[in-house]
Amino acid sequence: MDSSACSHHFTEDVDPTFIHEMYCGPYAEEKFICDAIEFPIRAILNCYKQGLIKGDTMIDFSYAGNIFQILAIYKCFKDIIILEAYDSCMTDTENWLQGGEIALDWSHAARIMEELQGTSADWKEMENDLKSRVRHFSKCILENENPTDPIVLPKADCLVNLYLLGTISKDLDHYSRNVKKLSSMLNKGACMIIIGAFNASYYIMNGKKHHSLGFTETDLRKILSDNGLRVAHMEVCERTSCIKTATFDHIFVVCAEKESCD
Repeated sequence: MDSSACSHHFTEDVDPTFIHEMYCGPYAEEKFICDAIEFPIRAILNCYKQGLIKGDTMIDFSYAGNIFQILAIYKCFKDIIILEAYDSCMTDTENWLQGGEIALDWSHAARIMEELQGTSADWKEMENDLKSRVRHFSKCILENENPTDPIVLPKADCLVNLYLLGTISKDLDHYSRNVKKLSSMLNKGACMIIIGAFNASYYIMNGKKHHSLGFTETDLRKILSDNGLRVAHMEVCERTSCIKTATFDHIFVVCAEKESCD
């Protein structure tokens, strides 16, 4: 397929149910689950073990209504703010928070986390505990001066961004501007956790090809440094999946500390 024909998610909505069923749900390709879900959970657990994740308030601003990326660390925080980039994801998140019958099921991700930790937990209890910590959810448009206008959010101690920056950023300059805007949501000394893919190009959603920004580890490190963020921990996993509907070479998880004041 011609990568130049990609649609861009800064102009089109997404389908959280399709993304869940195709890429992140329990019936996705097994190796893709290892690459895209198990590896990030393991890497985030390693960040936690190193004492890099702490504070009172966490913001999650991730792609397509996913929550698996915060299961391992949500108990660190009293207050959780969930931001969504798309109207469809706002609807999905609200449905999940209210316990709707068609809410996406993340019990398989909880089992992966339990296996990595060597513990057992009741998924429903965990899910309800997580929901009880969500103080606010809002749409977020990074192009706006105040991305959550008209609401002004308090500065957070941790921000998690899963697979979103690469889909909404047109090029490296745009990616850098988006990182800077996310950094402005954090206290000095707070951490930004970005999960993404290196050397990506596109992925398929509902039979249509969608944009993923292609960049390297060198590009990412420079962008973080240019925006006052110090890499505290990074892990990179080479792709093992043979899935043909998403192009990338590696999945990465980076935890970067904000060194400067706004």
